[in-house]
Amino acid sequence: MLTDNQIHELARRMSVPLAGCFFKDELPRKIDTNETYIINLQDSTDDEGNQNEGTHWTMLQVNKTPNGTLEPIYFDPYGKEPPEAVNKAIKNNFNMYLPFTKKDIQSLMNNACGFYCLALAHFINVCKLRSGHFYNDVEEFLDMFDDLNVSVDWKKNEYILKMFFQDEDPSKRIKPDNLHQTHDDYERIINEDEKGGINLMKLPIDTKLI
Repeated sequence: MLTDNQIHELARRMSVPLAGCFFKDELPRKIDTNETYIINLQDSTDDEGNQNEGTHWTMLQVNKTPNGTLEPIYFDPYGKEPPEAVNKAIKNNFNMYLPFTKKDIQSLMNNACGFYCLALAHFINVCKLRSGHFYNDVEEFLDMFDDLNVSVDWKKNEYILKMFFQDEDPSKRIKPDNLHQTHDDYERIINEDEKGGINLMKLPIDTKLI
């Protein structure tokens, strides 16, 4: 799982308007619009008062259009609803219901949650391919990935995710592994991965966005 320092560094390089990384019980009292909040679903301390290390990253952003319309969204790569602390923050700041994405795009076999959050944040804020319609752009991002509630092709999702973390210089970009062309190819990759011959679930930290 990415550390908060790694998220800050990647967000800077990706031009993501990052407000910060927070445990869910340490969200700031004031939530600003048009900024990305990366939220860990663990509380900051355990029942004995010891500092927690974090478990899973999610994302929150409240978009404010030029005409003043507010458009909040909560994103968990597993497609889960926001915790009560996040719902409460949106209710207290904007008196609004918080919509959330329901598509499960992250495999339980990896810890790429921070990468998914940064990829979405980049796409809806600065990507040249975005339409400028906030919720449409969120849906456009999700449409790139298979829903793992109905598909087993989690390697396809990670192949697509890696596209967001290629080098700016085309000559330095690494061609991603060809993950899924035919059923036989898919079975071969699964078998090789189980034998330890390949590792497609670990994403590099020191990468740059296309």
